[in-house]
Amino acid sequence: MRVAMVAPPWFKIPPEGYGGIEVIIHLLVEGLIDKGHEVSLCTISASSSRASIHRIFDDEMKSYLDAPPSSFLNIALTHSLACYKEIPREGADIIHDHTWKEGLLAAAFIDIPVVHTVHGPFDEENERFYRLFKGSERMHFVTISDFHQACLPGLNYAGTVYNGILFDKYPFSEDKEDFFFYIGRFNEEKAPHLACEVAKELGARLILAGKVHEEEERSYFDRRIIPYLSSDIQFIGELGHWSKEKMHLFSRAKGYLYPIQWEEPFGITMVEAMACGTPVVTFKRGAAPEIVAHEVTGFVVETMDEFIEAVKQVGEIDAQKCRERAESMFTARTMVDGYERVYKRVLGIE
Repeated sequence: MRVAMVAPPWFKIPPEGYGGIEVIIHLLVEGLIDKGHEVSLCTISASSSRASIHRIFDDEMKSYLDAPPSSFLNIALTHSLACYKEIPREGADIIHDHTWKEGLLAAAFIDIPVVHTVHGPFDEENERFYRLFKGSERMHFVTISDFHQACLPGLNYAGTVYNGILFDKYPFSEDKEDFFFYIGRFNEEKAPHLACEVAKELGARLILAGKVHEEEERSYFDRRIIPYLSSDIQFIGELGHWSKEKMHLFSRAKGYLYPIQWEEPFGITMVEAMACGTPVVTFKRGAAPEIVAHEVTGFVVETMDEFIEAVKQVGEIDAQKCRERAESMFTARTMVDGYERVYKRVLGIE
């Protein structure tokens, strides 16, 4: 198959640090090429890939994520329209779009089948937009968890495909050190301040990592995280996606604390933790119960009191069970195979 992959313009592929969608695209492109498919990638010049690259902007446009809406929209729309003008010239059997609403709007101008992975949540604002595609057979939607798809029935779904990781990058360890770990965004939805609260109450050591770039993140960090920072609760900044330090922290932490306060459609860091043999403590929100097997690979709880008790019990979780679940459900190969089935289903070549 000739697959045209459309990536957002915000981060390069593969990313150096933050860029969950970009990592997924990188693994998918490389996996499809390994299976003999011809792949083109619409991205930015700073990206590197074995795919044929169509470069729209030169550098990462992440600064526009914090820009006024008009500037953000101008970048997003310009990128998508340029991608969708270029793809028919090169030719493709199918387009796989990983952008947001701008990609769906641009796709209306061409006749090539489009698969659109919904990476974001179906919150009230997004649901209003996606409902416009109910009854439409031109767009083929993929969700990243069963929970995600259940949030908005009636779209032309081509399937659910879990995000995957490059499993060999994640070292397994049963030998844990005396600290807990959190890595991710800093905002009210991810709620790492609750991890800090738990660590402070238990007198436990907690290491925090992640990006604090955008105004909302900086404001949250100043208000919610800085008051907790101490010799026991430390922030070490943003880490490279497959960096040695990140892998060490994931594999040697005695628990991964993920106190989300929103209906997250997936949550790749929970998979990364389990791959390293590290139990996850999280709330019963979004897709968390699909990812973490309660009392097997961690704890999925409903209240703060339950969260605190679960943190006390992480030593009871078998590290090997964590590793086995990640390997059986969330590898890059499994993801690539899943999307390949989606493409064939859409093209009627199953």
